[in-house]
Amino acid sequence: MPSTETRPAPAIGRKREGKLGGGPGARRRPVLRRPEPWEFELLRLIAEQQAIPFDQLARFIGCEPEQAARVAKHLFKSGFADYGRFLHDEPHWVWLSGRGARLSGTGLHHRLPRVGAMARMRAVNEVRLHIAGRARQARWVSGRSIVREQGKHGYRPNAVVEIGRERHAILVRLRGGAEQRERAILETHMARHDAVIAFCAPSPRKRLERLAAEHHWPKLVVRDIPQPPPRDL
Repeated sequence: MPSTETRPAPAIGRKREGKLGGGPGARRRPVLRRPEPWEFELLRLIAEQQAIPFDQLARFIGCEPEQAARVAKHLFKSGFADYGRFLHDEPHWVWLSGRGARLSGTGLHHRLPRVGAMARMRAVNEVRLHIAGRARQARWVSGRSIVREQGKHGYRPNAVVEIGRERHAILVRLRGGAEQRERAILETHMARHDAVIAFCAPSPRKRLERLAAEHHWPKLVVRDIPQPPPRDL
């Protein structure tokens, strides 16, 4: 995994809890505490990706989906995260609470996932998993971190991967946009980075391959969006 690689979570035992009010029916809440080291790694990962579905979370931390669900629920009970299901054909997703974001050490703010952005977030997660499996020494700089450091104005990649002294811009394209704007984006990233790796759905891939051939862009590498292993919903 790049710098935020996580380790398999340890077995989760009983949680420290406190009571709100009294009596046997009192609502219970977790005692506020600092995250454990393995929790801190997960908070950083989730903050950088904004939200992660349970099936991809399992692959990030190297466990079965059932254990990933228990980990997400543990983070929820500890006050670090929330989780839920937004689409009937999608697994549950986990994202950070405001407190979890503050404790993640990333400087990134709490942000609820949007249904309209879930396909893009899943694709970016899949690209990160793919690169982590192929170049474990690489460092992943998330798009959210780039926006925090550089601001929202201008063209920003979905991520940057640092390998040795090289910096590769990562683009994820699910659909095509205006060709003139796409060309400006690509030229900007090629000027700033050693390479631009574009992971594309079929339609935008054809356009980017044509632009690369027409303009002789050796820095542009076009790839299919990685496909996850079969999963049970």
